[in-house]
Amino acid sequence: MPTVLFVDDDMALRNQLRTIFETGSGFDACVEARNGVEALATVKRQSPNLAVLDFSLPDIDGIDLARKLRAMIPELPIFVMMTDCSMSVEKKALSSGISAVFSKLDDLATLLANARAVCGIE
Repeated sequence: MPTVLFVDDDMALRNQLRTIFETGSGFDACVEARNGVEALATVKRQSPNLAVLDFSLPDIDGIDLARKLRAMIPELPIFVMMTDCSMSVEKKALSSGISAVFSKLDDLATLLANARAVCGIE
């Protein structure tokens, strides 16, 4: 079963995502990181099947972190979440190899549905 990596400096959001993904969603495990440094170290120890990144991390932006993760695991699907999603930022993210962009303010069920789809969970 797939493992998902959440990278966000907001512990409350990470807890909310963990609850959603661990409640009968078909994901085996959730791993977390508070910033880019932790995310890169986590990926070296454990290869997730999906990464869900905050766009605005304290040490690196989500697009730069996505590039680094993609260099480590080229086939890794990467979702980015942001509070204020502009069309230009979304286009930049998608052209950088990010699989999808989500608003933190939207229903997280959409995020979960897309995560299940990219990981092949029926």
